[in-house]
Amino acid sequence: MFDTSSNGIRKIVKKGESQTIEFKSTFPANHIVACSLAAFANTDGGIILFGVDDDGTVIGLSDYRIEYASDRLKRISDSLLPDPIQIGEVTIDSKKIIYAIIEKTPDVHFPIMTSRGEIYKRQSSSVVLTTNEQQRTASSTEKIASITHKREFNAFVAMSFRDEEEPALIDYFSAMKRAIASVDLPICIKRLDLVEGDYEISQRIMTEIDKSDIVIADFTLNSPNVYFELGYARAKNRRIIQSARKGTMLEFDIRNWRTLFYRNATELEEKLASELISAYTDLVKISK
Repeated sequence: MFDTSSNGIRKIVKKGESQTIEFKSTFPANHIVACSLAAFANTDGGIILFGVDDDGTVIGLSDYRIEYASDRLKRISDSLLPDPIQIGEVTIDSKKIIYAIIEKTPDVHFPIMTSRGEIYKRQSSSVVLTTNEQQRTASSTEKIASITHKREFNAFVAMSFRDEEEPALIDYFSAMKRAIASVDLPICIKRLDLVEGDYEISQRIMTEIDKSDIVIADFTLNSPNVYFELGYARAKNRRIIQSARKGTMLEFDIRNWRTLFYRNATELEEKLASELISAYTDLVKISK
């Protein structure tokens, strides 16, 4: 996509900033970097050069800043994007700069959202906050308002129970409950390990899925039970919502299905709320 040799980078600098090229004189705050990475991923991809001023003057970075920028870029991109970015160092006129090449995100992961729930895109040489989220919220509100008769639907949650291994699982389930509360729709959520009684687990799972209209399958920690529950739910034609914490390596038989990837409980809550509204409106239409 980009020639990253010294001469190649010189040519990029000479072109100046554009929809696919951005200059940073230094390495800014993490959130600013995250916004730029997300903007490129949500548009056409691109390259960021750190150590180059806005006017194309090559300033360079110290060895310490190069090392720091490389580490931060990897950490930020790993938590933000579904695929690794290309990070490298090049010397121009005895000055070291670092580059980051970002690919356009695949449709299955679009849009990339920051930890603050913001969606950015490139517009010419600028990073802009899109109104997509506001439009989607307004559209969701209209969808809810158009439902004159609200009936209750059941949602079954398939996820890992290994809270001792990953305490954040408790936060993720709480985020699911908050998402349901935020849409103000009659959706009753249930998770098997919270169901009291004496029962054979596999049979009870199938019974609960049979009674459910929506199945939320979260693959964080890649638990085998979630794959079993999802397979049964798909066989029963239930409305599926797949989710997973970013960095989760999904098995080949489900990775091509749309999945809500999130970095934290807040992002899960925001993405799931919109998905629940769509699922609910679809189920209302089907049940008429």
